[in-house]
Amino acid sequence: MTIASGRHVTLNDTGPLDLATSTISGNLSVQAGGAITDSGAINVAGTTNLSAPGSDIALDAANNFGGAVTVIGANVTLNDTDSLTLAGATVAGSLNVTASGGIGDSGPVSVTGGTTLSAGGDVVLDAANNFGGAVSVARAVNVTLNDTGAIDLGSTNITGNLNVTAGGAVTDSGPLNVGGSTTLTAPVGSDVTLNDANSFGGVVRVVAARDATINATGSLTLGASTVSRVLNVSAGGGITGTGVLTAANLA
Repeated sequence: MTIASGRHVTLNDTGPLDLATSTISGNLSVQAGGAITDSGAINVAGTTNLSAPGSDIALDAANNFGGAVTVIGANVTLNDTDSLTLAGATVAGSLNVTASGGIGDSGPVSVTGGTTLSAGGDVVLDAANNFGGAVSVARAVNVTLNDTGAIDLGSTNITGNLNVTAGGAVTDSGPLNVGGSTTLTAPVGSDVTLNDANSFGGVVRVVAARDATINATGSLTLGASTVSRVLNVSAGGGITGTGVLTAANLA
């Protein structure tokens, strides 16, 4: 389906729906009984609401979503030639978001599977989010992630700072390459375990955790950190400190 020009557009399809090249000056709302896909660039000046419960959403063309995007689907792939803001997302499978600018949220993002993010700018997902699978950041400048439960960090490559807050444990399942500083916050009863082949270019701070394990392939600088039990640090180079370390035991 092609929408050559329209203001506010609402579409409902009992089956799958493919969007060809479309230009919409207002809001776009699409509901489908099957997959929602694109075969051309979609330009929406306003908000975008996509609902395909139990089916995939794959909008991976050179799209431009001017307003916030809300999605409900199984596996969801979104591409934006500019910045992209998620107003809310309920994803039963995996979430894949690529943006030439930043990636942000203005509502909670809930993903059962893995999440992969790639941005030319900052990634700021600081709402009451819940990432069930690993969160990987293929590229970005500064990254801020918030999870109401535990969070697992997959392979991550960022040039700036990493800030992670979780309602449970903070772990890694892939190497973290962080050009700037790293700040990690977990509840007092949960652990921080970053034991992959990580590289931290700046200071690493553990604001709060029960036990904390940090591994770096090169040198490691620890900032002010508070760990209620054991702090375990290993590095391929020197280990230095720039702040007060509070822990019952150092390993």
